[in-house]
Amino acid sequence: MSFDAAFLALSTVQAISQIGEGYAQKAEANLNATIIEGKAGLIDIQKDIENKQYMRAKGQALSEGMAVTAGQGFMPSGSKLAIMLDTQKQISLDQAIGQFNFEQEKRFTLAEADAVRRSGKAAVRAGWSNAFSSMLSGAFQYGMYTQQGTRKDTTFDSIVKKNKTPKGLSWGDH
Repeated sequence: MSFDAAFLALSTVQAISQIGEGYAQKAEANLNATIIEGKAGLIDIQKDIENKQYMRAKGQALSEGMAVTAGQGFMPSGSKLAIMLDTQKQISLDQAIGQFNFEQEKRFTLAEADAVRRSGKAAVRAGWSNAFSSMLSGAFQYGMYTQQGTRKDTTFDSIVKKNKTPKGLSWGDH
């Protein structure tokens, strides 16, 4: 294999590697996003469990209040009823806050999954962009390599090396 072919093959391999790396990063991002979405599903389960716990707590508080009131020989009315209703209201408020917090956590988790997926797509675009840059750079370097033998050297240093003084200059001029 000639140096020219090896040089172009190296640029091609580098470009293919960069594209492959972008797709590998995308696959990893998709897997991570799927795991994060699974976490969002678990948040839904936690939300449901907590909701049922609050429902049970409300039932227990109501039952205890009714039993204490009936045990004292009173009817659940007046201030006793007001206390029971207030307890139910407070438990319901705590329940609503808990449910809201779980819903917010789920939304943030799903947004995180979306961001991870977008980063995977960006990695593919970056891989293609880097591959294109590598190919352009390889082509430029190849062109410079193949043109090297055909150019006429006109730099000041090359003229001096050949012991020629440029026109208009003498060796004493500084």
